[in-house]
Amino acid sequence: MSTTDALYERFKTNLAAVNGECSLAVKADAAKVVADLFREKGLKTTCVAETDFLRELGIVPALKEAGIEVFTDHIRLHAETAQGGISEAQYGIADLGSILQVGDEVDARIVATMAEDYVGIVKESTIVDDYDAMFDLLCGLPELPNFVGFITGPSRTADIECVSTVGVHGPLRLNIVVVQDA
Repeated sequence: MSTTDALYERFKTNLAAVNGECSLAVKADAAKVVADLFREKGLKTTCVAETDFLRELGIVPALKEAGIEVFTDHIRLHAETAQGGISEAQYGIADLGSILQVGDEVDARIVATMAEDYVGIVKESTIVDDYDAMFDLLCGLPELPNFVGFITGPSRTADIECVSTVGVHGPLRLNIVVVQDA
C-alpha cells in the first residue's frame, strides 16, 4: 500500500468515526460520483462554489445532466433553501478525517454550513498525516488567508443536559469526495 493510499484509508476511517461518508474517485469519474451521491440521496437542488478545479472536473454539467438544479451565482439567496452544497476543500487531515477550507471565498463557507447535505471535494495529494503537519503547511504559506476552517463530520452540538443535536450550526450530512489527482 502506498503512502497516499494509507493516508486515504486513515482519512476515510476517521471521517466515518465522526459520521461522515467518503468516496474515492479518479479525476475522470469525480463528477459522476458527485451526481450519483445526489441521485442516491434524492437531492434536487444544490449550490456550488465553483473553483477552477471543480470546473475542470465538470461538476456543474454532470449535476445538471442528472436533473439537479444548480446555483452558482447569488449563493446567499439560494443557500438556505437548496438541499445541497458543494465546494472544494484545500486540504485534508488523515488523523482527524477533517477537511480544511483555506481562503477568502465567502461562497465556499456558505455552502459548507447552510445546506443539509454538504459535499466537500479534496485532492488526494493535499491530505496530510496529522494536525502538526497541517500547521506546518499553513505556517509555510506566503500569507495566511483571512479564513481557515476545519470541517470534521456533520455539525453537532449539545445542551447543558448533554442532549446531542445534529445540524444546528451546519450540515446534517457530510460527504467528502477525494479525487486522485496525481
